[in-house]
Amino acid sequence: MIGQLDLFKGKRQRGTKPKPALEYAMHCMIADDCKRFLNPAWICTHIPLGEFRDIRTAVRLKRMGCRPGFPDFIFLGPQRSVFFLELKRRGGRVNEAQSAVFAHIVACGFAFLITDNYEDARDTLIDLGILRGLRKE
Repeated sequence: MIGQLDLFKGKRQRGTKPKPALEYAMHCMIADDCKRFLNPAWICTHIPLGEFRDIRTAVRLKRMGCRPGFPDFIFLGPQRSVFFLELKRRGGRVNEAQSAVFAHIVACGFAFLITDNYEDARDTLIDLGILRGLRKE
């Protein structure tokens, strides 16, 4: 695989590997699956707390009670079922705030998944019955 070449380096460069894609594309794919295939017994939302913001917006959200570390998606279903999904960039790591929140989620007995793989996220949602009418690949 040829990497990205730099205009200002020499002729014999090998290129550099591009950074992994941002989580945004994976978030959109999961959101699209939920729009089309969400089991009617479930509801879900994306919790948009992690992207870059103007400092004034960040201060306002913090003042209104937003806390770092919460997962990207929350799914609520029948019989008090709750499932949390955290999507990471390929090779991305969980930060301290996320570790603390995830430990609390486990202590409360809720299920969650942290993944950097779309197929893994989709297959888990299918296995839990959150998505239906969609086949695993």
